[in-house]
Amino acid sequence: MSRTVPSPDRPFSPLLFIQPAVIQILQIIGLALIAVSIVYLLAANWWMLPKFVQLFIPQILLLGSALLSVRFTAREKLRQSLDTVSGLMLGLSLAVIGQIYQTGADSYQLFLLWALLLLPWLYRPNIGIFALFCVVSQLALYFYFKQSFWLVRAETLYLLGLNLLTGLSMIYALRYYPVLRYLFIAVVVLISVVSMFRFIDSDSIWYLASVLVLPILFSVYFYTRKQQLETSLLVAGLALSFSILIFDLTEQYLQDSAGGLLILALLIFSWFAAITGLLIKLLPKSRFSVIPLALGAWIAGVILAMLLLTYWKSFSILMGIIFIAVAWWLIRSKPSVFLRQLAYCLWVCGQAAVLIHTQLLTESLLLIWLIQVGITLLTIMSRMHWLVVLLQLLLAHILGIAVLVEQHAFFQDQRLLTWIMLLNYSILTGAFLTARHWLASAYAKSITLWMISILAVTAIFQCLLQFGMAQQLQPRGIDEAIVFYILPAIWLLSFVVIHLKQFSQIQLWLIPAAGILLIALGYFEIFIILVFMAWAMVNQQRLMQALSILLLIFWLWLLYYNLGVSFLFKSVSIFASGVLVLLLAYVLSSPKFQLKAGVAS
Repeated sequence: MSRTVPSPDRPFSPLLFIQPAVIQILQIIGLALIAVSIVYLLAANWWMLPKFVQLFIPQILLLGSALLSVRFTAREKLRQSLDTVSGLMLGLSLAVIGQIYQTGADSYQLFLLWALLLLPWLYRPNIGIFALFCVVSQLALYFYFKQSFWLVRAETLYLLGLNLLTGLSMIYALRYYPVLRYLFIAVVVLISVVSMFRFIDSDSIWYLASVLVLPILFSVYFYTRKQQLETSLLVAGLALSFSILIFDLTEQYLQDSAGGLLILALLIFSWFAAITGLLIKLLPKSRFSVIPLALGAWIAGVILAMLLLTYWKSFSILMGIIFIAVAWWLIRSKPSVFLRQLAYCLWVCGQAAVLIHTQLLTESLLLIWLIQVGITLLTIMSRMHWLVVLLQLLLAHILGIAVLVEQHAFFQDQRLLTWIMLLNYSILTGAFLTARHWLASAYAKSITLWMISILAVTAIFQCLLQFGMAQQLQPRGIDEAIVFYILPAIWLLSFVVIHLKQFSQIQLWLIPAAGILLIALGYFEIFIILVFMAWAMVNQQRLMQALSILLLIFWLWLLYYNLGVSFLFKSVSIFASGVLVLLLAYVLSSPKFQLKAGVAS
């Protein structure tokens, strides 16, 4: 039997929710929401609980998650999620024991014991446990040196331990969790950069060794295995570290004048060009060998931006326009990777000069916003990279909010928050209604990430609005109704109307019904996040999956600190939301409905 999937012209479809992978994630989210509701309840009454209750709560959760992990061994994602919860409960149990019995143990002892207790959980693959172990072990190392004062007396020993632990962790990750290699590359580059700053301050050879050892070792490792992207990233990171040294050596000679900044930009560009030349010889057929040159172009561009913004004042507007024109011509001429990166950099520098100096001359945010809207349209017409378009969309959105703020006194007019929420929901609804057009374009990633950002901003402003109402800055009324009920209802109504033909199965009406109940509870953003997450899973958009999960965590974190809502209401309503999500997953996962809907297991 063929698998039922949404048609391309209806991408954010109710049919997403009947896919087995989506149902599984709904089950996990439902359980997570119930767990969060319990955490809210306990957090509100923690000090009122008897000590033995405080002691046993994390251990019961540990035992429960461990037993469920064994029960769901065949379901890999759920099993790893439960194991990760168990790992977190290990640390919480240790913290509670230390709090109740006043053991007097230092922080490093807690983290060290936690790390040791995590090791047995790695007997079977679990990326969450491994990531947690890496973080906890690094914290144990840091706190040991800090609390024993060895961080001051023998900082080189800490440096040695840091590099050794990072290196061993990366070797293990490359063997069992290669998907984490880019994260470890970023950590190695960060250690190298920080060590270079310390080398400049102290002139210690040990810091220079910390700059060089890990990047060179793993560069050689990836090079011998012909992993070109990884090799190029590490070499670019090492070049970045030494560019800091170039800045330091030339600071007193070049950075005090416009001519000096120009020479510095050329010097930095030449350094990265030399590194790129070396990579081209080592990786002659690789398209990644120009990464250092592209990085150098951006650093040189930032220096040029400083030149435009610092020395030329009103003349910088003209120079900014020239930069934008040159970037437009370079992009239209289909240049090499380096020239295209240089064009992006020139574009951003010119844009910054035009916007900042126009604002200084006119003091009009509305004019700046209109200019930014024009630049955003120009970037789309120029078919620029999706990341550049995303930055333009975000900047236009921020400036739009700034214009609203300029028209209202933020601390006097609580209704400003309502206008901002209206702007956010208008964009979300418009993007949703036109999804079949932009998802087929080259800027699908730009717009989806923009929508995720808007949802994050919406969560922040909802929290501010609820807090303001709690503080009686404005009585509850039309503003609350618009933000929490009317705008979500419009979004949900749009969702139902454009997918009306797909509700032939009566069980599918549970999806908008769940949305209605979430509106009543005041948590409609959970529904939107679930829609995005379902679309990302079905279309194998891993970045969107990860960001949707992080967005849900961020939203729950904000809710925890939202003083406008009582902990009791938070706990009960989140618990109800979790039960609702589980009920939805249960109904949609029933074999009879799956067979009727034509979904293959």
